[in-house]
Amino acid sequence: MTNPSTKKGVCRRSLLMGVPALAGAIVVTKAMSKRAFAQTKLTHEAAKYQDEPKDGNKCSACAYFEAPASCKVVEDPISPEGWCQLFVAKPA
Repeated sequence: MTNPSTKKGVCRRSLLMGVPALAGAIVVTKAMSKRAFAQTKLTHEAAKYQDEPKDGNKCSACAYFEAPASCKVVEDPISPEGWCQLFVAKPA
C-alpha cells in the first residue's frame, strides 16, 4: 500500500488555487495596456494641426474638442479656432 502523502507532483487542489491568481494577473495586464494606449495623443505635426479654421471647420465644432482648450486625440494646447485633419463635425 502506498502512502498518499509521499506522492510526487502537483495536486489538483494546488493547481486550482492558482487559477484565480493567474486570471487576475491577465485582467490587470490587459487593463493597464489599454489605459496606456488610450492616453497617447497625436502631436500637432502628426495631426497637421493649425491655429486657424479651414473651410469653415474649427476645433470648437469638432466631436473630439474638449473645452476650453483640449482635444481627445491631439495633444494640448488646442485653440477653439484651430483645425486638424482629424476633424469630425459634432452630431446635430
